Amino acid sequence: MKQTFFVLFALASAVSPGYSATTISLDGHWKFAVDSSGVFTIDSVSTSAYWRDALVPLSWQEQFSDLRSYQGVAWYEKEFDLPKLKKDEAAILHFGAVDYLAKVFVNGKPAGEHEGGYLPFDIDITKLIDAGTNNVVVRVMDPSTSKDGTEGIIYSQIPHGKQSWYVQTSGLWQSVFVDVKPALYFEEVHVTPSVDGGVSVDGMLSALPQTAREEKCAISIFDPSQKEVARFVKPIASGTDSFRFSFELKSPLLWGVDSPNLYTIRLVLVDGDTAVERFGFRSFTTNDGKFYLNGKPIYLMGALDQDFYPETGYTPPSFEYIRDEMLKAKMLGLNLLRCHIKVPDPRYLQAADEVGMLVWYEIPNWDDFTSASAKRGIETFDGMLDRDWNHPSVVIISIINESWGIDLRDSTEREWLRNTYDYAKSKATGRLIEDNSACCDNFHMKSDIADWHTYWAIPENRKNFNNTVIDVASRPNWLFSRHGDARPSGQEPLMISEFGNWGLPKIPDDLPWWLRRPFGWGYVEPEGVRERFHEYKLDQTFQDYDSLAVESQWAQFDALKYEIEEIRLQSSIQGYVITEFTDINWECNGLMDMWRNPKIYSKEIGDIQKQDVIISRPDKYNFKSRETMTVRLWVSHYSAQSLAGGMLEWQAGTDGRGSIPVPDIANSGVTELAPLVLRLPEVVSPLKIELSFQLKNSSRAVVARNSAGIFVYPDAGISNLKARIYDPDSSLGKLEREIPPADSDVSGRVMITSVLDSIVVGDLEEGASVVCLVDDSTRIPPFFPFRLGVRDTGGYDGNWASNMNWVRAENGPFAGLSFARHLGFESADVPPRIIIAGLSSQEFGDVFAGMYIGWIHLNAAYVLQMRVGKGKLILCTLPIAGAFERDPYSRSLFARMVNYVSSPSCAPELSVLNK
Repeated sequence: MKQTFFVLFALASAVSPGYSATTISLDGHWKFAVDSSGVFTIDSVSTSAYWRDALVPLSWQEQFSDLRSYQGVAWYEKEFDLPKLKKDEAAILHFGAVDYLAKVFVNGKPAGEHEGGYLPFDIDITKLIDAGTNNVVVRVMDPSTSKDGTEGIIYSQIPHGKQSWYVQTSGLWQSVFVDVKPALYFEEVHVTPSVDGGVSVDGMLSALPQTAREEKCAISIFDPSQKEVARFVKPIASGTDSFRFSFELKSPLLWGVDSPNLYTIRLVLVDGDTAVERFGFRSFTTNDGKFYLNGKPIYLMGALDQDFYPETGYTPPSFEYIRDEMLKAKMLGLNLLRCHIKVPDPRYLQAADEVGMLVWYEIPNWDDFTSASAKRGIETFDGMLDRDWNHPSVVIISIINESWGIDLRDSTEREWLRNTYDYAKSKATGRLIEDNSACCDNFHMKSDIADWHTYWAIPENRKNFNNTVIDVASRPNWLFSRHGDARPSGQEPLMISEFGNWGLPKIPDDLPWWLRRPFGWGYVEPEGVRERFHEYKLDQTFQDYDSLAVESQWAQFDALKYEIEEIRLQSSIQGYVITEFTDINWECNGLMDMWRNPKIYSKEIGDIQKQDVIISRPDKYNFKSRETMTVRLWVSHYSAQSLAGGMLEWQAGTDGRGSIPVPDIANSGVTELAPLVLRLPEVVSPLKIELSFQLKNSSRAVVARNSAGIFVYPDAGISNLKARIYDPDSSLGKLEREIPPADSDVSGRVMITSVLDSIVVGDLEEGASVVCLVDDSTRIPPFFPFRLGVRDTGGYDGNWASNMNWVRAENGPFAGLSFARHLGFESADVPPRIIIAGLSSQEFGDVFAGMYIGWIHLNAAYVLQMRVGKGKLILCTLPIAGAFERDPYSRSLFARMVNYVSSPSCAPELSVLNK
């Protein structure tokens, strides 16, 4: 039986006040019992089960510590009171969603059942109830993840989304209520508007009355201010339980992200049922590789939303909570949320409708492709459309994500995906359909969107990120099937629909259970993070864990800013989706934390997530005193306002400022402006200069803001260093050209080398000071208590569960050189590829620059000091030797390491002897 989730509120009627339905909420406390052996029956459960108190709506995993991982059979029971039904009244029991298989009993008798964990179902219980107290029992079976599943249903073949990643959701996780209404009632009302004012209404009625006669339906339409703008009566033919009618409104107010105008339709059967639905006039289309909202180009700025909540998992705490998080999303500059492989609570879409948030949502994935899983996927899609038809916010629906649950190497499964796109497209009026949101070795078959996912550590892998984005922007053949069976149109809008980086959240002293729960990938698990913060001596650089978290969030912003700008530079790419909207359990790449607190950069990221964006790219990040800098400038322009006659105002630090005229920039594209050329000042110490930009229209109103940082360094004085080169592998040629040959007296000079052979070790043992610039040829002596590794092996890459490259800026060679406590774009030309791994936590007091993955796991060093015998050694894995000539940051760091290692300040605690 189909059901529309009706919102009932009093509005005037053209014919009759309508029937006032009685809704009896069954939310709240229920009796709950586990049936792990599946032995109870409706006759035995009440006396044989161990009952406890449970809350509905809420999964049993969220509320019982001993059931966090339980999947199987459980029972719910509740008593409720009903008034005596009048003649021709019906009692309808409504479940918002029950995961997974529900069998319902009323007053001990079977009432109905439903399979599927995400969608609503109704049961007519009129003939099963009594006036007064009644009893409802629900047997729920959520199949276990074992190979055989439970009771013939296999978990890997049902839609379940990312419950398997975070926490399972079993039981009554959405609301339950009873509606008392006329026996003839509205089961479904679908409103299909068009932006020209045309409206068609399709509906289903529950049943025909005993004497078939023509019914009359009174319709009232109310505009967004609740002013009645139309009223009429339509007949519903006798002998049918469905109806369709059309009407037209003149010059309707359109629904959009900046003007979420919602109309209300009220349908009243004469002396019968009342239904109220809200809808919006909007179109969302594609043409020539672009997205159009209401006929105007729109750039999609989205975030992936796992739609889990800190205290309630799958179940939103309240409508107000959802609405508040969506308003925060708009404050962050987002205009789209990609609700990830989950069918959200209906209130999610209601909030999106009200605030003007576009929603892209997806069929929850299964794991194994079978005829059963494919059938369930289609049924879920159909149910999503039925339930959510009237929500203007829903603009994109995905069938598959990253080929989860389908093997695209199999021609039969590829054909199913292509055919399912056609089926979905034929049904989902006014929505775009995506076949497979693609990444890695998978692809599209037939789709309204050609998107791609990519994850890279930034800034060290920025060139890889750039190359991926540029490649996607060229519409490469590999976006679609290589097997000759895809059906691309060549006009699909291109998107980077997953990318992102981690930024640790602030956390309470007493971690919630979902932060302590192991996932299985050790480097992403939070448990013990505060202890690791102290064990790895990060408390010598950061005041406390929260200070580290804030620094990691700024590093996250640096990465996101660069990635967003790089995507916006490609005029053929029409949108992106950041991973992700909020942190989720152990995953902390959200723009907000799990508790919906925006991260430290909320204002700054809001400035660069707009329809009009300024993008700047200096020709490099590091400059010498009095060097000339060139900054290329672009505007990505998608807003409706004209920029002709506008100005781009710039400011460099506290002194330099000026403006650049803006031409009449074409809409929905990227235009390069005249470059900014500046002579940089002379500096006596490293200086960071903030370049800030404001784009103003012809009325001098600010349209967009952005900024960029560049770094200026004094001459490092390389020729005056007391250093000598030892280069048996001839890998330090660039250094050797600038450092004068040592005279016969080398006793007071620092040895510069890339090897740690017996000669270097011998000199160290006798008291030498050495800076070793580690490269691929460097071999660590066997008595050193660590090893060298490379970032792209052993989980150290940091591309998905992101790394943070931290630096000790308060002392040692980085003092006065670093402008933050993380390596930013000043180090962009010396990306750390080699790491010093295997150090014990106690030895991190001698690390001046290092990294960790995720929640302070896989700790490694980039710059390490140590004693070897009587001597002192600095190991540096930043590839500064290769950048020595062109990069003043590398030169400055090199000079500081040389001066530091030979100074009394260099007093390593780590000491080794060659025994």
